[in-house]
Amino acid sequence: MDGDDELYKEELPEEMIRQILVRLPVRFLIQLRSVCRSWNSLISSHEFAIHHLQRSTLTHSPPLLCWNNPGTTDSQSFLLYHHLHHPTGLPTSVPIHKNHIIGGSCNGLLCLSEQDFPFQTLTLFNPSTRSASPSIPFESSHEFEKTAFWGFGYDILHDKYKFVTGCSHSSLANEVRSGAKLCIFGANPCWKNVDHPVFVYNLLGPKHGILVSGTLNWTVYGSSSSAITTREWFVLTFDLETESFGRLSLPIIGYSHYTNMPRLQVLNNRLSVCYRYPSDTICCSVWIMKEHGVEDSWTKLLEIPRGGVEMSPFIPLYISEEDRILLAMKESGEKLFEYNLRESQMVYPMSDMLHPRLPTSLYLCHESLLSPSLSWS
Repeated sequence: MDGDDELYKEELPEEMIRQILVRLPVRFLIQLRSVCRSWNSLISSHEFAIHHLQRSTLTHSPPLLCWNNPGTTDSQSFLLYHHLHHPTGLPTSVPIHKNHIIGGSCNGLLCLSEQDFPFQTLTLFNPSTRSASPSIPFESSHEFEKTAFWGFGYDILHDKYKFVTGCSHSSLANEVRSGAKLCIFGANPCWKNVDHPVFVYNLLGPKHGILVSGTLNWTVYGSSSSAITTREWFVLTFDLETESFGRLSLPIIGYSHYTNMPRLQVLNNRLSVCYRYPSDTICCSVWIMKEHGVEDSWTKLLEIPRGGVEMSPFIPLYISEEDRILLAMKESGEKLFEYNLRESQMVYPMSDMLHPRLPTSLYLCHESLLSPSLSWS
């Protein structure tokens, strides 16, 4: 083994080896750890894992697509690896964990919760390496399942992973709010109370927060009226560093201009929102916030024409370096579509998902070597 180390050092400079290895998928790197001790030490280091993740994120490498499988007694989560360059099929999915659902994704880690809300435990899981952290008991100050929300992310300032959960029920009833709870992962994980927003809001969309630029974001509307035509949508935000809530305006506020709820997502590491229109010519538009937190920086990224096809609500998931956008759409079952931004052309369909029912939550997760246990150190 030591002789092998010397052989590799003589053939290639150490920095060149590092630059080659950091470009490889995680599944290959796991196998290459057995080549020699120096490679095992390099690939297993936290610094290499961070470098590998940063490069994967910046180069828009095709991510893992994860979702909760609805309608089963196990509430099982699934994982698949999707390549935009291979539209003819998808690799076989792999079950993540029985009786667990995904509560969020960050830095290649998934936050899994046992059962649905109110959760029993929280566990960090790396789907690329199949490693998991110890589970911690879940704490909550509310029991209103229908109006509960949550999110998982990373506080870069304090080097901590955090999970926040709250409830919009009391704000609608103008009662004293029960407050939100924050879990801080670490060697001694702890829960703490955080102040609820002082403004009125109602959660109607996905319960999981969209993570971007150190903030978690949910689609909410602020009117206490239940009438659809009077709803004014905006973004409820939670800053992971300051542990405080806030709000952001959307590029289009009036409900009469579009149908269905505006849908938040992350595209090219920026907050995005998708609107569906009642127009005969335009199916939907997608906007991105070029500078996070600056409401005037909302910019229309694309419009997708209807093209004579009745299109169901969809979610923009990912944009490749070739300006191809991956869409998840429920049309005769959940399917993946690809829209070519350069040629303004849709591919129908790209692939079927594994379950005919619409997943409750879709998550993108970059391949990562990060160990979930690092958040407990």
